[in-house]
Amino acid sequence: MHSEIRTVRDPELRVQIVEQRSAFDRNPQECLKEYHAGQEEFKERIVKAQEMLPNVSLDYDLRVKISQVCGELDVDGLRGDIVTNRAAKAYAAYNNKTE
Repeated sequence: MHSEIRTVRDPELRVQIVEQRSAFDRNPQECLKEYHAGQEEFKERIVKAQEMLPNVSLDYDLRVKISQVCGELDVDGLRGDIVTNRAAKAYAAYNNKTE
């Protein structure tokens, strides 16, 4: 499994990112205060997902599909299958689902 990081191409989003960074550079404390509530909600959602994770299961057909895709992509060994299964479970838990 890998991740690919690309640059943002949408000009409006790029401007928004630059403006946010400029605001942080001007007044870091104010910027941190502005985003504090959102960051706390995000943190709570992650903690809840971590607590749910042991109760999340993946449907057999989904596990087969994951292995099928890994096989078609000629992924060496089973690490891709294992990591993708773990990621799918984490994603489900993050979205407050047990399946």
